[in-house]
Amino acid sequence: MADTAQQPQESLVRRFLNLGYLKTPQGICKVAELVLGLCVWIIIVVHAYSGVQVYVMFVAVASWLITLLGLLLFMCGIHEKVKFVPWQYTELGYNTGVTVLYLIAAILQVAFAGSSDAYKAAGAFAFFTTIVYGVASFFSWRQWRGDRSGGGDQAVEKTPGAI
Repeated sequence: MADTAQQPQESLVRRFLNLGYLKTPQGICKVAELVLGLCVWIIIVVHAYSGVQVYVMFVAVASWLITLLGLLLFMCGIHEKVKFVPWQYTELGYNTGVTVLYLIAAILQVAFAGSSDAYKAAGAFAFFTTIVYGVASFFSWRQWRGDRSGGGDQAVEKTPGAI
């Protein structure tokens, strides 16, 4: 009886969320961006921060929230219903812009970390996050360009709800 009650709930989740998107390169990148970005701002927020850390916090929190919104948009299939937004250009521009902002934030964070190991760790996580956004930019660029030779773009084509 417990299986019968759980089955409709699972079908509701599958009906409204495309979990296959999490297996695409863009989905994997978004999850990694969320995890690493969360580490950046948790490390900074538990310590007194001022000056450069305010900029790093702004980049980390703003990009984290927008990435979370993007993940939900693609998992829920909203991008398929909203046709007037050029999603490939939007993803490419967003990922590239955040890569640059995170790179600046990471450099500033490390440069002004002083003797604080926590700030150095936040800088390291910011660099890792920069790399993941850079990889996402690469996948966005390949998808925008229409390159289907190798890589994970085939998974994007086969998975409904992925860009």
